[in-house]
Amino acid sequence: GCGKGFLLYEFLKIIPDSEIFGLDISKYAIENSKPEIKNKLTLGNANQLPWPDNYFDLVISINTLHNLYSYDLSRSLKEIERVGKKNKYICVESYRNEEEKANLLYWQVTCEAFNTPKEWHWWFQETCYTGDYSFIYFE
Repeated sequence: GCGKGFLLYEFLKIIPDSEIFGLDISKYAIENSKPEIKNKLTLGNANQLPWPDNYFDLVISINTLHNLYSYDLSRSLKEIERVGKKNKYICVESYRNEEEKANLLYWQVTCEAFNTPKEWHWWFQETCYTGDYSFIYFE
C-alpha cells in the first residue's frame, strides 16, 4: 500500500544507494506518484506479490492490511513472509475496547479487518508471520 510513494521517496533521500519497490492497488496513486520513484512502483494486490522468495532485506506494511477481507489478509501475510529475508515490519489498526472500535469504524471507511491485538496475534501465528509489528489505537 505505497500510495503515491512518499515514504519510499523519503527512504531514498536518507539511503540513496538503496533499491526500493512499492506496490499499490490504486492505478491513480501510481500514475500520480513522485516522478523520482514512479518506475519503482507496481500496480497490484498484496495477496500475490510479484517478487521471488526471500527477495527483500526489509518488507514494510504500514496501515494497509486493514483494507483486506479475511481471505486476502491470510494470503497477504503469507506473501509478506515469503518475499522477506528476515526483517519485516507491519503496523495495523486495532482496538482494545468498544470506544476504540467505534473510533476505528468512523475513521476508516474502507476497513475490513477489525481485530483486537489478540486477534492480530492469532493472524500472525496462523500465517507463520515472523516479523515485527505494532498497533495503532484510536483512543
